[in-house]
Amino acid sequence: MDLRLDPLQERLRDAVDAVLTRTGEPYAQLATIGVPTLSAPERFGGLALGLTADIVVNERLGYGLEPLGCYRATAFALDLLDGDDMPTEDLAEVVADLHKGTRHAVVAGAPGPATARVASDGRLWGESEPLPRGDIGLCVARAVRDDGTAGWHLVVPESGTCSVESIDHFGTPASRLRFGGAAARPLTVSTEHWERALAAARIRQAALLLGMAGRISDVARAHVNTRVQSGKPLVRHQTVAHRLATLMGEAVGWRLVLHEAAWKIDRGERCSTAAVLAVAAEHARLASRTALQLHGVRGMLAHSTTATAYRAIAVESVRLGTPAGLWLEAASAT
Repeated sequence: MDLRLDPLQERLRDAVDAVLTRTGEPYAQLATIGVPTLSAPERFGGLALGLTADIVVNERLGYGLEPLGCYRATAFALDLLDGDDMPTEDLAEVVADLHKGTRHAVVAGAPGPATARVASDGRLWGESEPLPRGDIGLCVARAVRDDGTAGWHLVVPESGTCSVESIDHFGTPASRLRFGGAAARPLTVSTEHWERALAAARIRQAALLLGMAGRISDVARAHVNTRVQSGKPLVRHQTVAHRLATLMGEAVGWRLVLHEAAWKIDRGERCSTAAVLAVAAEHARLASRTALQLHGVRGMLAHSTTATAYRAIAVESVRLGTPAGLWLEAASAT
């Protein structure tokens, strides 16, 4: 296996890069090239291209420091809804908005503990964890029932029973859903179905993190080649050069691991996506810390690329679980 992209992946990469250079709303513009429905099921109007297409998009979004969590959240929600008992005609209008990029879907209560509660009359109460910022048109929520068990429910947010609050989550824009008696349709999500959807979500998140790590590593490399200290560029100091060389060598290896994992999932094979996401998160954190240290005080300025990447990586590296928790899960599965 190598890192050369096939013609379709190359076109996707170039299309995403073109979108990120334009003005306007990136999420809506990405919809014009099929995002977020590249890997969505065909029954929802998706292209069913698999994760090998998705990871290219997420790597470029990460490299552009445009996390666009609403894209991965929508893909996650559509994966969870891909059940035989889900009537697609009831969701036709909402799904059409998802395709156009005017609204997006979210998943609440995953993978952490469920905080919302659903009453016996099918009404949902409580609030969600911080979710991607945007116009939410569909929510797949994990909530606690009266008997104490947790289950999945489908919610189409409506004014009066569900409100969206704009918040800042560790300095990044986010949203929180507040449920005040929202109508919730029970969903049947089998263990196998959940594991498949979660695996895909983790691969997309890992791709984003490796893209961010690539960007911040390139910024650090450019800095040490131009910053002069003690009469010579920083990169001429062995401690600096060796750290960057190790970082970039590891990045190539982790990208190979990511592509192999996506390939296996597309083929229906099993792999430890918890471990893949854990290494991607740890590598991205290491890259951001290294870049900050090499930039010194300049890297801590609020408007600098290094500070922006550091904040984004801090949030995205724990969105689907902490690296420590992911490693424990991976170890228990062996």
